[in-house]
Amino acid sequence: MSYRRSVVPAVRLILASLLLSAALVACGADNLSTETSVGPSRTIEIIAAEYTFNGDPGVIAAGDTIEFVVENIGQLDHSLEVLSTTGSSLGATERIPAGTSGSVTVTFDDAGVYRLICDVDDHFSRGQAGTITVT
Repeated sequence: MSYRRSVVPAVRLILASLLLSAALVACGADNLSTETSVGPSRTIEIIAAEYTFNGDPGVIAAGDTIEFVVENIGQLDHSLEVLSTTGSSLGATERIPAGTSGSVTVTFDDAGVYRLICDVDDHFSRGQAGTITVT
């Protein structure tokens, strides 16, 4: 009988620990799924070449988070910087060497017209820029 008396509380303690662990994991899983939903709403592909950007941003709504993936098919380095409606930088790629890609993720909080520019050397002054409209 003494064996049974010492085993039953131990089994109960193990079961209680397992239930508590399962509850903690379930709570943690909810937090994890919330964090993963914070990523980009979608990805927009941009082609960069000498003094041009090409791509179709489609419709972007205020509040959207967009990942811009820039493929440099030109011979020179390029970059993509996203400027707000007031001209401040919202984010930029690193310098993208010819034949490679880079990306930048931006959240568009407000509706308006935003600019995309290449800030490498004199590319912007040579016309490597574009606009996107956020509704």
